[in-house]
Amino acid sequence: MTELGNIANGIRLYEGDARDVLPTLDSESVDAVVTDPPFKLSQAYTSNVDADNLSAVASLAWAAPEMLRICRPGAIAALFYDTRILPYAMDEMRRAGWTYLRALTLYRRWGAASKMLGWMSTSDFLLIYAKPGAKFQFHSADTKHDVYIRSSPEPESFGHPSQKPIACVEHIIDNVCPVGGVVLDPYAGTGTTLEAALNTGRRGIGVEINPAFATVIRSRVSRLEMPA
Repeated sequence: MTELGNIANGIRLYEGDARDVLPTLDSESVDAVVTDPPFKLSQAYTSNVDADNLSAVASLAWAAPEMLRICRPGAIAALFYDTRILPYAMDEMRRAGWTYLRALTLYRRWGAASKMLGWMSTSDFLLIYAKPGAKFQFHSADTKHDVYIRSSPEPESFGHPSQKPIACVEHIIDNVCPVGGVVLDPYAGTGTTLEAALNTGRRGIGVEINPAFATVIRSRVSRLEMPA
């Protein structure tokens, strides 16, 4: 684990395994979690969850209770998750003590999609949870439909196979985290959540195990400044 420190105004980055980093973070120090846990990066995209991917899939078993500990009571967690193993994610979050609120959808309207069991796989779910102990609240007055539509690739690609649209993540953060609050992403990838946090006037904590992606995050986020 390497703490890369504040790479931009209000953004803290750790390079290493979230299993090592999360236990070092203070209890009830985070206002929201917005993350895209790993579930299918190590091999070809198929309808199977096979053995060499089980460690990635199973990471939520230890991450969910740690995220709960780190979050303040009433905090919201928003998780992108693959439809094929959705029941596993929901079971682990419930087991950790999170309260399920609802699911949103990210619909990819462009590009090729895999066919699975007679349907084209064009959507990811976004699971919304709250930590018990206080009344949860949403913060944005900008109400949208519960389907985010991705009509085209992102203007700038950072080389991640599951890069999420920055506008979508910005709206999520606007809604689940108070202005000036802290957003945690234990699986930071190439830093979309961290950039979105900074763009919307929040602070961020990111953890990324892949050194190449951590380098991308540093380059991507260090050029930005939190809005006044």
